[in-house]
Amino acid sequence: MPAPQKPDVIRFSAVALNQTPLDWNGNSARIIAALEALKASAPEIVLFPELAVTGYGCEDAFYGEDVAARALERTRSIATASANILPESLILVGLPVRFNERIYNCLGLIQKGKVIGIVPKQNLAGDGIHYEQRWFTAWRLAPQTIRISETEIVPIGPLVADLGGVRIAFEICEDCWVPNRPADHYADASPDIILCPSASHFAFAKQDVRRTIALDSARSFGCIYAMINLVGNEAGRAIYDGCAIVASPSGLLYEGRRFSYEDFHAHTVDLDLSSVRTARSRLYSLKEQSGQSLCQILDLSIDRSIDRSASKNSLQIHAAETGKPENLSKEEEFLRAVALGLFDYLRKSHSRGYVISLSGGADSAACAVLVQRMFLFAIRELGWKVALIKLGLEKLISELEADVSNSSDPAAITRIICKKLLHTLYQGTKQSGSITEIAAQKVAAELGADHHVVSVEDLVGGYIGRAESILERTLAWETDDLSLQNIQARVRSPMVWLLANTTGSLLIATSNRSEGSVGYCTMDGDTSGGIAPIAGIDKDYLRKWLRWMEKDGDAVGGKLASLSFINNQEPTAELRPGQTDESDLMPYELLNQIEALAIRDKRSPLEIYRSLSGNWERLFLKKSIARFFRLWAQNQWKRERMAPSFHLDDRNVDPRTWCRFPILSGGFAAELEELDSAGD
Repeated sequence: MPAPQKPDVIRFSAVALNQTPLDWNGNSARIIAALEALKASAPEIVLFPELAVTGYGCEDAFYGEDVAARALERTRSIATASANILPESLILVGLPVRFNERIYNCLGLIQKGKVIGIVPKQNLAGDGIHYEQRWFTAWRLAPQTIRISETEIVPIGPLVADLGGVRIAFEICEDCWVPNRPADHYADASPDIILCPSASHFAFAKQDVRRTIALDSARSFGCIYAMINLVGNEAGRAIYDGCAIVASPSGLLYEGRRFSYEDFHAHTVDLDLSSVRTARSRLYSLKEQSGQSLCQILDLSIDRSIDRSASKNSLQIHAAETGKPENLSKEEEFLRAVALGLFDYLRKSHSRGYVISLSGGADSAACAVLVQRMFLFAIRELGWKVALIKLGLEKLISELEADVSNSSDPAAITRIICKKLLHTLYQGTKQSGSITEIAAQKVAAELGADHHVVSVEDLVGGYIGRAESILERTLAWETDDLSLQNIQARVRSPMVWLLANTTGSLLIATSNRSEGSVGYCTMDGDTSGGIAPIAGIDKDYLRKWLRWMEKDGDAVGGKLASLSFINNQEPTAELRPGQTDESDLMPYELLNQIEALAIRDKRSPLEIYRSLSGNWERLFLKKSIARFFRLWAQNQWKRERMAPSFHLDDRNVDPRTWCRFPILSGGFAAELEELDSAGD
């Protein structure tokens, strides 16, 4: 008898989800809603992201026995619901599974209303923001069986699903980033498709790396290789871009748009397997068989009588989803990622807006622009009413209806909403100049913020007077420079906190990463806030980004002319007469170079000096490197107290999730002695 004919085309959907850790009802509802949305196009395979049922960022809650039990219960309820939506489809959802008292990061396989198998992750992420080895065990066993209910026992381990003649294998996120990956052991099973669900946090240019992995994997293994990611700010620090990539041995088939504000975004593609099988035949003829079966084949039947002839009309294809990569510049990536992160942070913290102490300088201006663009992007994609409903601010709809009804322009509507939800405050002292006050007013006006100007000089004078009476002496710049600077920054904090509390808003801390590295910030001053959106980015880049926003602008909102009032200034905290940031520290360009070598590359002071000595005057370079390392070591306690920040690259200084350093240390004394003795 001839072998049954294998289908040449199969319909595949990948769904980017915006989930929240431990939001059992919400997470399940979004998965089921996505399945309902896909019902018309009837995909045969539906892939959801890694740990979609629980959320990726549950942290130590993963240890709780109840968490794994609830996750399995929810997965089974999703399976039951799917029987009335896509009964024949193979549906794949991520969940934690407890097996022999170990916890595994797994992919649950669902078909015909049942959980039919579980695939555990074999390689765990353990660098930077990732901490998976703390909670999970990497699977190192042959396939086993696991009881998931009183009457159901299913296989767990490396599985390959044979869906009516189409073989599908699985890697989970980190599995595809390592050597000796699971895909290396699937050859004897000859998969047509390898699926990779991910919770891969955003970083600059990371999409290029993912695309390369998908393309190389498709060519190396002679298959379709598909990835899907979470989307949004799931748990506070990581931002996910919701990328979907589908590659074949001949090249990129599909790449979906990123940074969506929707609860879920489905990407549906018809996959032609005939050319893939031809390519695999050529590839496999050159390879020896391993002789060992390291995975179990699940034979699954599927009813192919469902009419999918309307495929191209029902597929959710967008302009950037036709096989061409969405090539965003670093400036656009930064804007899109942080704006989305701020939107989710606002709604998941149940706040009613943002408050910013708008100083007229670069950092606070950047934060204000990011919040304004957050509203603009959300309104443009969702509509203003849906955006407010997602933020839990539906009561504002009736209040704004009359004003908004006169305009269909998202930019004009954004200005109306910013007047309600973006509050900015300029707090001057006698050290403040008219240049920064005007700059703050101009930026706030162009963004449409609810802006106010107050003087806090009397408060500064009151604190200084009381301190002088306690110390029985006069405070002066010559003897009390740091104290007189810091009291000005700290005096501003209570007022802006009061504004945040009375409006139900979230206060933004405006410190950047360069300041965090060297402690050039005031605790309970400019570090005050519930979120620090730019604490993961250096000042040198921020200044370049603000110039880009002034001169070029993003594709949606365009340029912001008012930023010229910021960009034409020399950076200054305005806390003492004649102060400038770079004269206090060093040129921000040099600070950025030293920080990259010290934090990212873990280079010693002497190594950094040798690396940079051709670019800077050598004695000045020595002093700058020594200053950086001394300030870095002395100010770890400040970094321990910073508000949560977003991860944007491999140089974050957040000690809770990225760059750990002792609070008390020897301060690089021996290394700095080597630097001091180095010849010029």
